[in-house]
Amino acid sequence: MNDTATLERACCAREFLWADLMPDPGASMLNAVRDACEVCRVRELHDVSSAIRLHEPLFVCFEIDDPEARVFDFLMQVRNDHPELPVLVITGRDSTLVARWAMRLKVWDLLVKPVLHEELNETISSTAAITKERDAAVMSYTLSSSVSSSDPKSRNRTDPLKRTSAAITHLNAHFACRIDLESVAAVCGLSPSQFCRVFRKEHHVSFGQYVLCFRMNRARELLEHENMLVKEVAYSVGFNDLSYFTRSFKRHFGVCPAAYQAAARPVI
Repeated sequence: MNDTATLERACCAREFLWADLMPDPGASMLNAVRDACEVCRVRELHDVSSAIRLHEPLFVCFEIDDPEARVFDFLMQVRNDHPELPVLVITGRDSTLVARWAMRLKVWDLLVKPVLHEELNETISSTAAITKERDAAVMSYTLSSSVSSSDPKSRNRTDPLKRTSAAITHLNAHFACRIDLESVAAVCGLSPSQFCRVFRKEHHVSFGQYVLCFRMNRARELLEHENMLVKEVAYSVGFNDLSYFTRSFKRHFGVCPAAYQAAARPVI
């Protein structure tokens, strides 16, 4: 199949990690893709962290039948320990709770069963390919989007109307506040799970990644031009956790915000 060939090209350099948390391993969707590329499969949550350190995978996929609090807690731990690692979630339950957690955890994509094999292969292939140039591609996209979003004439001239365009408008107006997935999805006339899928398809990044990069760009502008403390910048662009803001900024720009601000200010 063409999907399998594409998957092989995308994943040939490095394997990815599949956390199979299904009660019956025979029911896992990994059976549809594991021959297409190198996959490391783990069946227990406590094996995930060591597998990430050992294999340095392109990304991690969690397949969950019925999400539990302990699974969400562990996902949060993985995101905190490996913020640069894309995470896919495949779940058997379509609920607002799952979508909210996906947003909070900033997962790369959320798939709700039933999932066609072609859709799964396409998701894995695109995630593997995008991951290889993740930082440069995402930042370039966000920077150009920020410019076009602030210039309605330019946006209307270059971009077709998207189903999630209202979400970008909402983000421009409320990026300094808490962004509620359910509210943003409602603005676009979609359910939370539909919104996650459509936004990823239209913008080539998850909504969580888009929001993060949008805020990073705004923070950089403030550090360059405003006489503000780093913590004030963090709060003004929607971060409540200064340490998380610092880690995110350094991951995006290669330097901590305080050092960036010092370098950006003119020498007197």
